[in-house]
Amino acid sequence: MAIKSYIVTQSFKTPLVRVTGMAHKPQEIRFKQFRKGDIVKGELKHANNKPAFVLVGSQLVVPLNAVKELVTKEIVSSADGESKPQEKVKITPNKDPKMKYLDAVILGGLAGFGGVYLAEKQGWIPNVDKKNRIYGALVGAAAGLYLVYRFKMNKAKPKTEE
Repeated sequence: MAIKSYIVTQSFKTPLVRVTGMAHKPQEIRFKQFRKGDIVKGELKHANNKPAFVLVGSQLVVPLNAVKELVTKEIVSSADGESKPQEKVKITPNKDPKMKYLDAVILGGLAGFGGVYLAEKQGWIPNVDKKNRIYGALVGAAAGLYLVYRFKMNKAKPKTEE
């Protein structure tokens, strides 16, 4: 027979004999408590071609009137009551949207820094200061981030393939 799962329908105790194997310690009988709702795995044994008890492990005997076989079914739900085969839809998400933002920040920062550096060399900015280059890099990074958010990220939707 095969091992099946059973659910306990009422609380009960079953005897368990503990064998020590030592002459100075005799065998002792203990009781195992099963509570209502516990799930046990065991093998159904027969006597006179009729189910008699469930053998749990190799020592525990569980009476048939205290357990019920646990039957599981796959739950399929649909509106018309019939089960329909499920279609597998493959979804390919955007490839690293964080990398697009990071690239835009780096390129925008370089463009802003380069723009301020060019303006200083051409004489369009009269006083040469390192703060101007940092401000230019920050403004360029913010502009690049905004452009990617506004024009690139909103158009790239996940594609579904059937």
